[in-house]
Amino acid sequence: MVNVENRVEAQKFIKNLSGKTKFIVSKNSRTMGLSRQTYQNKLDGLRDQKIITNFTININPDIRPNNMKYVMLEIKTNPKEPELVKKLLEIPQLRSLDGIFGEFSLFALLIFKSPEEYYQILNTIDTLMAKSYFKKYQIIETIKVFKIGGISLRKAKMTLKEELLDRLMNRLKKKDVSDSKNIVIEVPEKIDLDQLAQQYPDIDYNPEKFPGLVMRLENSIVTVLIFSNGKIILTDLKNTTKIELIVDIIIKSLSKIGIKLDKKNINQNYEIDTIDYTILNILRDDQGFKPISTYEIAKIFKKQFKMEISQSTIHNRIKRLEQNNIILNYTVNFFPKKVGFKGKYLLRIKPKDPSKYNDLALRLDMNKKITDLFRIGEQYGLFAIVRVKKVEEYANFLKELYDSEEIEDTFTNFVLDELKSYTNFKIF
Repeated sequence: MVNVENRVEAQKFIKNLSGKTKFIVSKNSRTMGLSRQTYQNKLDGLRDQKIITNFTININPDIRPNNMKYVMLEIKTNPKEPELVKKLLEIPQLRSLDGIFGEFSLFALLIFKSPEEYYQILNTIDTLMAKSYFKKYQIIETIKVFKIGGISLRKAKMTLKEELLDRLMNRLKKKDVSDSKNIVIEVPEKIDLDQLAQQYPDIDYNPEKFPGLVMRLENSIVTVLIFSNGKIILTDLKNTTKIELIVDIIIKSLSKIGIKLDKKNINQNYEIDTIDYTILNILRDDQGFKPISTYEIAKIFKKQFKMEISQSTIHNRIKRLEQNNIILNYTVNFFPKKVGFKGKYLLRIKPKDPSKYNDLALRLDMNKKITDLFRIGEQYGLFAIVRVKKVEEYANFLKELYDSEEIEDTFTNFVLDELKSYTNFKIF
C-alpha cells in the first residue's frame, strides 16, 4: 500500500520524468536536489513497486502527410467471453481498453497512422465482433483532437506571443482577470537569473528571499515574475482592459532582457516519412524502464526491418521531430491509482450553442483534470477523458462545467477497470 507521503513523492518524480527533451539522470537528479545515486535508487523503487512501468512519448496527431486517426470503440459484452478481450488486446493499434459502467461494458481507444491501416483493422474488428455474444458495438470517429496526454495541441501551433494573448483574452471573456489567479506562460529554455540581474539592475532579485526575478513593466500595472525553469508569471492583472497593449509591452520588455516570445514552435510544412514513423513507434512502444538509446534504435532497424540506419541519422531525425513538435513530450507510463488518481471518467459534452463547439473546447482544454479532449460527430459532440484524485472531485468538476452556463447536457461513463492502460498524462 502506498501512503500519502510516498504518493506525493511519486507524483513529483513522474513530473520530473516528463519534459520536452530526453530523460537524463544527472540533469533530472539536479532538478530535484538529489544525488545521482539517490535519485536512481528512488527511481528503481518506483519500478519495483510497479508505480512506473516504462518510458514513452506523446506524439502530435496533426502530422503530415497523414494525420494520426483516433478511433473509439464501445462494445457490449459479458464475463463469459474473456476471449474477446484477449483478441482485442492483440490489436497493435490499441492504446487503451477500459471496463466501463453503462449499456456498453468495454471502451477501446485506437490510433492509426493512415486511412489504409484504419480500414484494415476495422475489418479485423468486424470479424471479431461477428463472433461475439451480443454482436453490439459502435465506432466513434474523432473529427479533431484538442488535447492528448494532458497536452493542449493548440499550443503546438501558436507562437508563445499568440498563446499569451489568447489566454489573457479567455480570462477577460470569463470576467476573472480581477481575481487572485495569475497568468502563467513557459518558454522552452532555461533562464539564467544571475546573468539577467547583473545586466539589468532595475530588476529585483534576492534569491535568499524569493527564487524569481521581479520585473515591473513600464507604463503598466502588471508585474512579471521570472523563474530559472522558464516559467513566467504575470500578476496584478486587476482592471486590465487594454489586453493587446499589455501583451506588446510584455513582449518588448522581455525581449530587452533576451527572452524571446515570438519564436514559432512548429513548421507547418514539415512532413515525416516511414523512417520517422518507425522511430516514433519505437520511442512510444518499445522502451523499457530505461530510455532507449540511438544505438539500440539502430539495432532494432537492422534486426526487425533489415535497414542500416546510423546513430547520427537517428539522432538528427529525433531532434527534428522534437523541434517541429511532432514529439510533444517524453514521459512515462504509470499506475494512476498508486499515485492518488482514483477516478477515470469518459465524458460526453453537449453545449447550449452548437456553433460554439470549438470555442468551448479551447476553454475546456485548459482544465487540468481533462487529459484528452476530442470533437466527435455525435449529438454530444465533445468527448473528454477526465482524471481525478478523489471520486468526489468529479461532482465538483461537473458543477463547474454547468456553472459556466455554456453546457446543456453531459453523459458520463465511469471506468471500473483499466484492462490496458494509457497513462502517460501530465500530472497536475
